[in-house]
Amino acid sequence: MARGTFKANLDGSLLILHPDDVPGTARHPDPLRVSGCCGLDGRDGPNLVCAGCGVEVATEESDCWTDNFVAVTAAAVTEEREAGAGGG
Repeated sequence: MARGTFKANLDGSLLILHPDDVPGTARHPDPLRVSGCCGLDGRDGPNLVCAGCGVEVATEESDCWTDNFVAVTAAAVTEEREAGAGGG
């Protein structure tokens, strides 16, 4: 995935993003979820959580042998506008 772009899977339940385009996330606290040799391989279930509340929100694949993307659970996404962007 190119930075700044996204795609949805066929049923719209996942949004596919570039690994650098998921602010507000952190690696899963369970070490079994963050396997890989030089990145995350995504084979052990969701490996990213909300940095604020700890809820599982996405699976990152960024290891040397995988494509580089993050599959975000669409239900976990909210719109947040940057300060000074649009609106009154």
